[in-house]
This record gives sequence, C-alpha cells and structure tokens, in this order.
Amino acid sequence: MIARQEEQLSQELLTELSLRGELRTIARGEVLIREGEQSDSLYILAAGELKVYTCGDNGRELVYNVLRPGEFFGELFLDGGPRSASVKATCTSICVVVGPEEFRSFLRGYPEFAECLVLKLISRVRRATQQLRDLAMKDVYQRASALLNELAVDEGEVRAIDKAITQQEIADRIGATREMVNHIIRELVRGGFLIRDRRRGMVLVKDLPKHW
Repeated sequence: MIARQEEQLSQELLTELSLRGELRTIARGEVLIREGEQSDSLYILAAGELKVYTCGDNGRELVYNVLRPGEFFGELFLDGGPRSASVKATCTSICVVVGPEEFRSFLRGYPEFAECLVLKLISRVRRATQQLRDLAMKDVYQRASALLNELAVDEGEVRAIDKAITQQEIADRIGATREMVNHIIRELVRGGFLIRDRRRGMVLVKDLPKHW
C-alpha cells in the first residue's frame, strides 16, 4: 500500500524530528518492538526495511505492513498502552529513536506534524479494516493475486516481482500457509500467467484471473 502524499512527512519535518533522536542500527531478523510490551519512543526508519506483524501461539505470523525509509512508527505509545504489534528488521536497518519528551515538544511546536499524524492513524485504521474484510470475504487465491499485483513493477510489457520476497513472506502477508502459496504460484505458472526468472524473480506476463 502506498501512502497518500498528505500522510507523508515533508523532508523538512522529517529532518527536524530526526535531529531530536538517536540513531540505532538493527540487524536483520532483530525485533525492534515486541507486541504487548510497553514503550515510550517514536521511531523513524532512515534506511532498510521493517515488517509490522503479529505472531500466533503456533508460531505463524500475519504481516500488517512493510515499512520503508522515511516512514515513522510507534506513535501509539502516546496512550500509555502496550504495543499492538511487533516490528522486525527484514534486512540491516537504521532507525532514529525519539524519546517521549522530545516527541511531545515537537508535536506542540509543529501543528502540521500533528495533522500528518492524524491522517496516518486514519490510514492505518482503513488498512486494518480492509485486511479484516479481505480475510473474511476473499479466498486465499484472491488475496494472493491482489498482493502479487501490488508487488509487481512494470518492466516494459511485463511486470516483475522482486526475487527477494519468499513464498513464506507472501503467506505471512495474506494469512495463508506457504504450501498454499506454492500451489497457487505453480498453477499460475502452469496457466501461463507467471514465469520464473533467475534474474528478475517472478514475472507476470499477463493479467491474473480474478478467480481460480
């Protein structure tokens, strides 16, 4: 999901907020925030990639979002409650950690940031509602094809999906098993909708069917 422009911090605001925090490097696989824990900091992703997820008792993950440089997160600490999700680095990443007093001071001094924060929270509520709707109303194939279309990048007459994403990561993001995702991809290859490319990963050569 791509955030609308008004949900993004301007470079000026992002720089001002970053100056109030401390840099922290997170190794690939390291958990930065754990669901249920207390925290009192806001984070800005400066480099790398993070995933926001929850983990069930059986060890399965459901990924809510993937964060990329320039995004901020962790603002729910403002209500004093526990973290609602975990955040893990999918590659070596760098974050700016802003403490509670610095954050509240920034919030008071820059009303435009407060507006951006409200819009971001609204966007997250909409996203959560859509995810619940998809899980309840769409089958696994429909959820998988929607994600594949979202991940695909135009490359001439075809669309390519970064080979770095694994079938397990796709499964985690749509609330399915890796085996089911593997079955769907095999069927799409067999049907001539998708090909595997060592250099580009998966390539969509024609529009995916709405139903399977």
